[in-house]
Amino acid sequence: MAKKQYRKTSRRRKKKKSGKSGRIYAVIGLLIAATTLALACIIFLRIWQRDLFHSFEQTPYSDKYFVRGVDVSHHNSFIDWNRLRKDNVSFAYLKSTEGVSHIDRDYIRNYRLAKEAGLKVGAYHFFRFRDEGKRQAEHFIKHAKVLPQDMIPAIDVEHSDVNVASGGRAKRGEIIAELKELEHSLFLYYGKHPLIYTNKDCYKKYIETDFSLNPIWICDLHDEPNVAAGNWVIWQFSHTGNIPGTVNDIDLNYYRYSFYEFRTLLMP
Repeated sequence: MAKKQYRKTSRRRKKKKSGKSGRIYAVIGLLIAATTLALACIIFLRIWQRDLFHSFEQTPYSDKYFVRGVDVSHHNSFIDWNRLRKDNVSFAYLKSTEGVSHIDRDYIRNYRLAKEAGLKVGAYHFFRFRDEGKRQAEHFIKHAKVLPQDMIPAIDVEHSDVNVASGGRAKRGEIIAELKELEHSLFLYYGKHPLIYTNKDCYKKYIETDFSLNPIWICDLHDEPNVAAGNWVIWQFSHTGNIPGTVNDIDLNYYRYSFYEFRTLLMP
């Protein structure tokens, strides 16, 4: 009798161990599934964040927007401006300054060569969230070339919580106040409200309610701008343009209206 009882107990124990193993396998399976799902989401987001368009002709809007432009800095390296003009690129915004001390090392060369090639040229200032707006304006005015029939100055406003240069933890009101000081100083000096470059999130956070007089240059890498801004005039649709005359990726833009109306973006 004792022997039989021992065998029954042994069988019960074996079943118990088998049940534990099944639960362990189930947990492992769930972990694998969760990990796979997370990786799939990351891959999807990375693909979605990539530019959809890499040339002017590649977009479904090439027959809608005829005034084409690029924006560049020293990161773009060599540019054959004559080739760009030959391929109907009409304007270029060039990075001139950033914050209160930085000057783009290729700005003067790009300005000269782009103008010689026949493009309309403008200068943009990269707004630093931690620097005083008035000092940033003084820095831009000192170093940027803004001559008659050049494009109006532009302010590049890009916010990112993980970008130290953007000062992500600064209070929204303080940032807007400094941006207003920069904008107003440029307006007083040049007599034109500067163009403001931004993306959709930053537009809603800093620009939408406080800069209604400024023409907007909006970045949207996936579709036509659908922000509430009726005053957007330039759409940056690609950060990875691959067009003849360039060796690195280049930012591509469409002007919203006609060549005739494009004159409103020029200095008198």
